[in-house]
Amino acid sequence: MSLTTDGSLYFKILDDGTTRSDHSAVIQLAIDTCDSHARYLLTQTDLANIRRDCNRILKELSERRMAK
Repeated sequence: MSLTTDGSLYFKILDDGTTRSDHSAVIQLAIDTCDSHARYLLTQTDLANIRRDCNRILKELSERRMAK
């Protein structure tokens, strides 16, 4: 299943942190498929961790393809 053809995956900034006393941003991650949907609230740190893990797995895929 591809999220681009069967549903969607998107991020939305709910609060950029300028109005909060701790200046922490709140980001919504939304995953919609043809039969369900999920919403998650993330911090900027959560988003950075997701980015790091995505980059890691993309690098692993690239290395495996180069090895073949």
